[in-house]
Amino acid sequence: MLIMSEEIIVVKDGRLFDGTGEPPEEGRAVFVKDSKIAQIGSLNEVEVPKGAKIIDANGMTVLPGLMDLHVHIFQITGTENPLDRYLIPPSLSLLYAARHARDLLEAGVTTARDLVYPFPDHSGRDMVSLRKAIERGLVKGCRLFVAGVVTSTASHLDVIRPALLRDMCVTADGVDEVRKQTRTCIAQEVDWIKTTTTGGMAGSMLNQPGYRNYTIEELDAIVDEAHSMGVRVASHSEGIIGCRSAVEAGIDTIEHASELDGELIDEILKKELFVIPTMAPSHYRTDVLGLPSVYLPKKLSGRSFYEVHLESQKMAYEAGVKMAMGTDCGSVLPPGKNAYELELYVKQIGMSPTEALQTTTRNAAEALGRLNDLGTIEEGKIADLIVVEGNPLKDIRVLQHPNNIKVVIKDGRIEVDRR
Repeated sequence: MLIMSEEIIVVKDGRLFDGTGEPPEEGRAVFVKDSKIAQIGSLNEVEVPKGAKIIDANGMTVLPGLMDLHVHIFQITGTENPLDRYLIPPSLSLLYAARHARDLLEAGVTTARDLVYPFPDHSGRDMVSLRKAIERGLVKGCRLFVAGVVTSTASHLDVIRPALLRDMCVTADGVDEVRKQTRTCIAQEVDWIKTTTTGGMAGSMLNQPGYRNYTIEELDAIVDEAHSMGVRVASHSEGIIGCRSAVEAGIDTIEHASELDGELIDEILKKELFVIPTMAPSHYRTDVLGLPSVYLPKKLSGRSFYEVHLESQKMAYEAGVKMAMGTDCGSVLPPGKNAYELELYVKQIGMSPTEALQTTTRNAAEALGRLNDLGTIEEGKIADLIVVEGNPLKDIRVLQHPNNIKVVIKDGRIEVDRR
């Protein structure tokens, strides 16, 4: 029996999806004490302590807090000039990021990994500052894991910028330089290193998804240096040449993974790497905003980006590749609209709603290396959970509407209450 305490929160009588892979259970009670999940039981088995804060979740679904592993919250939003995201001063960008971190939290995203952009200084220092400010309670927002960038001259993150601004961008070329830049980022206390193995679909025609960015020797040095200090690596990888390099180097999460084949998928499975699909921006732009795709002039091995990307994600999913949700939210997909990605996993890739939910809970925590304390609702873990009006196990789209996210608990504290 729990010790009676005013610090206890009890979420009772809800439909519990704990993220472990077990089927949901009705009429469960989740006890939160301090920052942890203290007890889980059925209503007829447990006694609600006097003085506890009660959240009645009858008819609602209780889920682990959602996690988005590919966000760009420092981007300016709500402007029509595409150059604004490069010209904005870091001080204003930081204020946008603070707002966006709160937007994510209010949408039920309790944890996000920010993969840098659009800073010319790629060390990640400003993101580390925001992460610390949230941890210290100075601002309200989701838990952040933040990255520093190691990217080459003429890479995706270099030539995506207008030509006049490229000299400002910090790049690293050759084994010695990439080791130095990796160490520079880690010295700023980043949680991850992000690199690029190919050009990209965004930006000018100079920035091509089939162009290689780094050699395997350079990627090996980045991964070796990062892993030696307990830091994981993510890579922007679109064309198959860069996806192969990322897999060969053992990069922990392959972002976009836009062009895969059967042989490469077998290697991903063998090395137990994660794929982060990031399907939302292109579909949100065309299907929701009604705008023409900016990707149309570019191809992946001569074929449509949409066709190749979707085909690759379907093959990876059907083969059993580990996938974690990442939305690439920023300038196209607004922060707070993150659950749109889950709808695409169901409608486009063919996941069940349960499988889609696991990409944003258990799988995401495993990709972060934090499954021991995040990602599922289990006794002893950090108390991150949301209470949702409706049943996302039947209709994943209910998570897209803020009014359906009735309660958000992060670190054992009620951060959002719309009851």
